[in-house]
Formats: sequence, C-alpha cells, structure tokens
Amino acid sequence: MFIGRESEMEQLNRLYGEKGFQMPVVYGRRRVGKTRLISEFCRNKKTVFFTAIEQNDTEALRMFSEAVLQGLPGMQSSFITSFDSWDSAFRYAAEFAKDERIILVIDEFPYLASGNPSLPSILQKAIDHYFAGTSLFLILCGSSMSFMENQVLDYKSPLYGRRTAQFKIQPLDCFDSIKFLSRWKKDERFQGYGITGGIPQYLLAAGRHGSLKEAVREEFLTGSGVLFEEPANLMKQEMREPAVYNSIIRAIAGGASRQAEISTKVGIPSKSVANYLKVLIDLEILEKQYPFGETNSRKVIYRVKDQLFRFWYRFLPGALPLIGMGMPEEAFEKMISPFFSDYFGPVFEDICRQYLCRKNRQKKLRAVYHQFSRWWGTDPETRQQEEIDIVGSDAEWALFGECKWKSGKIAQGELEKLQRRSMLLLRDKKREYYLFSMSGFTGGLEKQAKQAGNTTLVGLEDLLREV
Repeated sequence: MFIGRESEMEQLNRLYGEKGFQMPVVYGRRRVGKTRLISEFCRNKKTVFFTAIEQNDTEALRMFSEAVLQGLPGMQSSFITSFDSWDSAFRYAAEFAKDERIILVIDEFPYLASGNPSLPSILQKAIDHYFAGTSLFLILCGSSMSFMENQVLDYKSPLYGRRTAQFKIQPLDCFDSIKFLSRWKKDERFQGYGITGGIPQYLLAAGRHGSLKEAVREEFLTGSGVLFEEPANLMKQEMREPAVYNSIIRAIAGGASRQAEISTKVGIPSKSVANYLKVLIDLEILEKQYPFGETNSRKVIYRVKDQLFRFWYRFLPGALPLIGMGMPEEAFEKMISPFFSDYFGPVFEDICRQYLCRKNRQKKLRAVYHQFSRWWGTDPETRQQEEIDIVGSDAEWALFGECKWKSGKIAQGELEKLQRRSMLLLRDKKREYYLFSMSGFTGGLEKQAKQAGNTTLVGLEDLLREV
C-alpha cells in the first residue's frame, strides 16, 4: 500500500523525463518514507539500488561494487568481483549511462561518507568528469538531515551546485495518514494521527489493530511494541546527550512552552537551553510559534511538532511502572484515557489548519491566504488574555477559525465569541469564519451560519471527505 506523495512522484518523473545527467537529493527524518518513495519511483525503470550501512570503507566499496556489477552486467563483471576504488566504480556506471537512462540510488549516503570522508569529493569529480554528458539519474538519499544539509547541499560542500533537485520529505498530512487506519471508527482515525503523526511506518504499525485503544496498548504499552522505545531510540541515534534532550522534550510535552519555563524545569541555564532547542527545531521535533503577525522573540513559545514524540513524552514516562509490571490495560485506563481529550485538542487544531491549507491550494476559500497560524494576546479593553485558534489573511480578506474537540454540539455562542475576538486584529479586512467540531453543531448555530453568509461549519463528515 503506497499512499500520498503525489507531488514528489510527479516531480521525480518530470525530472526523469528531462535529458542529460540528473542528481536529485532526497532527505528527511528516519521512517518518513524516503526509501519507499524512491522504490515506487524506480518501479519498471532500469535501476541500481544500493543501501549503505554502518561499516568500514573497504567493505562498503565491496558491497557497492556487487550491486553495480549485478545491476549493470558487462564484460568486466564476468571476471571481477569488486572495483579497486570508488572512482573506478563510478566510471564503470558512467559507461552504461552514455546511451540509456539508468537510475543509480545511493540510499543512506551519510553512512558511506562516515566510512570515507573524502567520498563527497570523489563523487564531485565523477559528476564533473564521468557523469556529465551521460543519462545517469543519480539519487542521493539520507536520514541524517544535518549531514545532508551541511555536507551535500551547503555551499561549503564539494557537491554544492551539482544537485538538479532536492526533496525534503515531510510526514504525511492528516488526510493521507488516516487512510492507513480505515478499519477504525471515524473519530478514532483522527486520534490515530495524533499519536503517530504522518510517519508511514508508525501508521502501518497502528493500522494492524482494530482500534485506537488496541493500537496504543499493543504498540506503546508493551515492551515488544514497535513504538514502545521508538522516540528514545531515535534520540540515541541522533544526539550526543540524549538525556538532556529527553528532559527538554518531556518538559515541553508536559506544558512548558517558554524558554525560561523549560530552563527551570530541566535545571539548565537558559542560554544553554537555547542551543538544545535549536537542534530539536532543526530535526523538526520541536517548532517555534509566534502569535499571528508577530515576530517579537519575547512572545515566542515552543511546542512539540512531531505527534509521536508529543504523545510518547506526554504519557509514556508516567506509565512505565505499570508497563514494567505487564499491565498495559491498566496503563491505558489510568494514565492515558482520562487525559487524552485534553491532549488531542491541539492536535485537532493542527488537523483543521491542514484542512484549510488543502482548501487554499484548491482555491476554495474566499482568498488565497498567505498562512494559517494561532493568535494570542491581550484585549486592551478587558485586559484579559484572548486566543484565536486559526488566523489567515491576504490583502483584502481575513479568516478566523475556532476548533472544538469535545463531546456535545457547538452552539451559537461560539460563533459570537469568535466574531468578538476577531475584532482585536485585522479590522480593516473583510472577514470569513470557520467553526470546526467533531461532535456537530446545534440547529440554531447552523441557521445563524447560513444567514450570516460568511461562516462555514466543518464537522467530522466534512473532514473525512478530504480523505
């Protein structure tokens, strides 16, 4: 089952159809589906697919030689088993690509370069002297985002300027993600996205089960579960000081959102925390948020962007004693279920923003909005803190949205509250309103929205129509 990635596939096929040497660079966090995307793209195309592992350079060259000689059999392949150098291997591949389009995939390129730091320079020479003028389609792929951005794409890299396209593979959005959970109840599909994010491997693991509770119990709350130690393992692979990063993520998942709060919770000076936060943002585990229209650093808050990390660090540490005693059912009922509705509220806001982004791309809103983000601030008249879940604007229009994840239908008061709050900003623009609810709307609100003419109500079935 291959879901989503239509845009990336379309761009790769367009590049494949162009003449001459091409080198797309594909990168993104582990488990995001890079290799599957490349495999689907390479289907029914002449391909040499090599996946690197952590090993020394001699063994890496031997395995690469084996893949090239097997995929591109020629006279030399009948009497040699390995090339004597990377340069020789690249020259051999170039000869085959002179007259036909051949795809050469080097997956997990950072592992090769860690065994031979001069490999980017060797590859640069091959591109300039052997691959230029051929029809080779070279794909470099990697999961170490810092390596791919600094050692492949950065202007200081020997490979700078050689790429012909780059693809930073992001997690799937909610609407592609829940296709993996088609057996679940309708509302639970969205909740499933809220515990796994858009990572295909995690969604496949959850989708093996028939419900949210079963998936959490079997994959998170048992020692044999695929997701039981996943975030911790990823941290060990990426970080030199995983314990510090773990503490920071747990603090933010538990409600700390400002740098000073995070510093206090983890017991690290604020300046030091800033460095750790930057690393986690670069890895797209965390994100910065500003109130709509603001860039003042004093107003920034930090949030766990990755849904799996947010769920895991919010609930798993406290549940570990029960998990250790082999009591996953009790761990779910006592440590997760009573608090899950509060946890899911911000996830639902993300889902609603994704819905509006889709409508924006489809030109189905009243304007083409530049962004959708939260706003919070002080009402100058009441001196009370106010918040709007979604705000978007263009030169003429402003959009305001409220997202309610709760039992019970939303009544007219919510629209009136949103209208009042919206007057705290963008007063010079025409306005449209969106109310999102997983539990539906009262008849009075439906009538009021219809009469208003600038208000859209979006319920569960409306969200599912985007799937």
